[in-house]
Amino acid sequence: MAKAEWETLRSLHGRKRLEQIWMYYKLPIFLVLLAIYGVCWFGYRQAARKNEVLYLAMVNVSAGEDLTDQLTTGFLDQQGLTEKDDVYLYNGLLLSEDADQQYVYASRMKILGAVAAQQLDVVLMDAEARDAFLQEGYLADLRTIDPALAGEEGLDASGLWLDVSDAPMIQAAGFPDRVYLGVIVQAPHPDRAAAFIQYLLT
Repeated sequence: MAKAEWETLRSLHGRKRLEQIWMYYKLPIFLVLLAIYGVCWFGYRQAARKNEVLYLAMVNVSAGEDLTDQLTTGFLDQQGLTEKDDVYLYNGLLLSEDADQQYVYASRMKILGAVAAQQLDVVLMDAEARDAFLQEGYLADLRTIDPALAGEEGLDASGLWLDVSDAPMIQAAGFPDRVYLGVIVQAPHPDRAAAFIQYLLT
């Protein structure tokens, strides 16, 4: 600030001084406020950021409130995880010839994007969705995820899917059709996926 400007500013009082400051320094003031906002926003985002420990999708089957809590919060509690951790749930995805085809297309794109970004671990689905995932080659051999599953009743001979219809929480949810579980090839959290399967079956 030049000496003359400083003298002018000192000679003003109250509202006149504020008007003078705003007239000549609004751009630096705006930039400083913008920088403060940016730092605060970044800090908030970091503090509120969740650590995704598992990505779970429900395809052609829908979880009610109770089952959603069991599959997400219940699993986190069982694993002894914290509030900073999260099970990310893709709910309401449809891969059905009987559904609105625009919605089916949007679901396909969401699944494709999640698989490509390695943001999908476990899928709970009906037979139609299971066959679609098999056709795309999305499903991993569950015996490589957890060798203990090799003798599990309900495991397909291929090892690519597991019938979990009789699992306690699935049975309690009252699905009208059989429910199947698969794990995505190159799932980002295979160990957590194995733990989730054991949690679901017990």
